[in-house]
Amino acid sequence: MKLGLVLSGGGARGLAHIGVLKALEEIGIHPDVITGASMGGIIGAMYSLGIEAKDLENMLSKLDFNELLEIRSFFYSQKENKILNTVVQQTSLIPLFTKLGFDSGRKIRKVFKDITQDKEFKDLKIPFSCVAVDLITERLITLNSGKLYEAMYATGAIPPYLEPLEKDGMLLADGGILSNAPVDVAKEMGAEKVILVDVNPLQTFRRKENFRNAFDIILRVLDITLDTLYIDELAKADYLIQIPLNFDIFDFDKKEEIIKIGYTIGKESLLAKGLKGS
Repeated sequence: MKLGLVLSGGGARGLAHIGVLKALEEIGIHPDVITGASMGGIIGAMYSLGIEAKDLENMLSKLDFNELLEIRSFFYSQKENKILNTVVQQTSLIPLFTKLGFDSGRKIRKVFKDITQDKEFKDLKIPFSCVAVDLITERLITLNSGKLYEAMYATGAIPPYLEPLEKDGMLLADGGILSNAPVDVAKEMGAEKVILVDVNPLQTFRRKENFRNAFDIILRVLDITLDTLYIDELAKADYLIQIPLNFDIFDFDKKEEIIKIGYTIGKESLLAKGLKGS
């Protein structure tokens, strides 16, 4: 039986996938194909290279995501100096009118290129695909050839934070916009059974205090549209592993805690569903 593993998007919450991968290794479950969207696509790409979960954890623990992401957004600013805060707010809006995103993505692409050693899909140990959205044609694009680091960037380039990737006449952005859990792609790759790891709590914005700024409103409007699509994708999996995480998509400073939760809940869920190594 060909087993597929699908890793959902979710920003920093997607780091929980590393914990789930550790649990899969301990149980002795080895996926035959892997697909992912956004952070799930990024983690899936590195794992498909043959990097074990513990090494992934060590590698990512050394990264300062706040430094890598050049975003100097006012959205989560907690500065006490009101005058300085006003200046920061006004200047942070400038990229919205002069560029295609707050962050050029230059630093993160360099990191992805170094991690993957500039390898291509054909060099992977495990067959892998991730998804991105072409903003020009509004189509979901399956990325399964060429430079791996470019695909990793494209699948996680969430607008308007990160600039889309310009490639082959397309503007590629975060695949989670249209498919945050690409189960269909795993099946197209030959998966007969699919394990889907979901790191997105659908109840996040059900309380007024969860709305902290205008960008939370924008993300919620997008979520309302996408939740229905996402729920449909969840229903397509044979085994759904849901990791309840009360974290924001930019909570990268909580990475150790997120990975630990992914491991603990992931292992419990896998065993509860009777999943064992072959």
